[in-house]
Amino acid sequence: MSAYYATGAGAPATEQSTPVPVLVAFADSAPQSRATVAFRIIMAIPQLIVLWLLGIAAMVITIIGWFGALFTGRLPVFAADFLTGYLRWLSRVDAYSYLLTDVYPPFTLDDADYPVRLSVAPGRLNRLAVLFRFFLLIPCWIVQAVVTYGALTIFLFVTWLIVLIRGQMPDSIHQALAAVLRYQVRTLGFALMLTSAYPGGLFGDPASSGAQAGYGVPAAGTAAGPSWRLVLSETARRLMVLFIVLGVLLGVVNGVVQGALLSHRVSALTAAEEVSADVAPVRDTLNDYSASLQACGNKLSCVEALDKKVAVSLNTFAGQLRGIAMPSQATAANAALIAAVSDTAAIFAKLSTATSASQYITMAQSSGLQQSIDKINQTYENLGIALSK
Repeated sequence: MSAYYATGAGAPATEQSTPVPVLVAFADSAPQSRATVAFRIIMAIPQLIVLWLLGIAAMVITIIGWFGALFTGRLPVFAADFLTGYLRWLSRVDAYSYLLTDVYPPFTLDDADYPVRLSVAPGRLNRLAVLFRFFLLIPCWIVQAVVTYGALTIFLFVTWLIVLIRGQMPDSIHQALAAVLRYQVRTLGFALMLTSAYPGGLFGDPASSGAQAGYGVPAAGTAAGPSWRLVLSETARRLMVLFIVLGVLLGVVNGVVQGALLSHRVSALTAAEEVSADVAPVRDTLNDYSASLQACGNKLSCVEALDKKVAVSLNTFAGQLRGIAMPSQATAANAALIAAVSDTAAIFAKLSTATSASQYITMAQSSGLQQSIDKINQTYENLGIALSK
């Protein structure tokens, strides 16, 4: 038996000498129910859940199929059958989600009488191309990401409003979104090794003599020919250019925003590391204060020297805090910590000027030293919270 060939209508055919891309045929734009358009996303949820489960199975089968294709030069029949069905199902759900059709997708992997039809022709695969499939897909993924980003963000929302109001998608928009979907399907078909034909046809098929813009219904028992052609109108081609421009612009904007957020996170992390390093000497000084105070005994000069040391350490820390570049959300918390540290340093500096033990005790009792130290701890914790946002 010759190599298998799966068509959209499920008819067998002989293996092609030239790699055949995944073919997609679309019905023309038709009137749609405004109610189903309004709740299209909700109605698609059951389909998306099933597709998610099928996607897990498809990933496992693709890995198995990759090894089979690498050693035998073709995708195993069981893998080709399942992945073809998965691609059919995915294309139907995507077409329904993109508002290309109002017909609810059937829950089946088999070919069905649906406004979107697929023809897949698995055949011989180049083992080297299979081995480096991931790298070969990178240009396709870039193109797909740009076009999809441009078509399925702002533009699709505008399209949804148009269809909701008019009850039908304009032909040019329908053709352009169909071209986007076809390129997505072809890219995935190439990734799944259902074809060795590199994805193409982003701007539709070349117009043959006398061809009109639009699509044809797939002819029964054949997977190629004019009936599977997608010829874009001039307006649809302009929309494809718009998708690319929008995709690039949105990608740049997203990159700038993500870069700013990353820079923000990096600056917050850097500030937190600097604060943590600068506070270490102050923490050691305060932790050793009680033991050093006991070691001084009744020597006032020793106690005052110790207070001066603490005051200097605190003032140094306050100066270091002022020199740290803080993200905007931590500026207020940093200022509060600087104030608390400076106030506590002033208390210790004042205590170091007492002329007698009795005066020192009186000053210490009225200074609110413990409350001031507690405030440092609280504001330091607040700054840590602000830097973690």
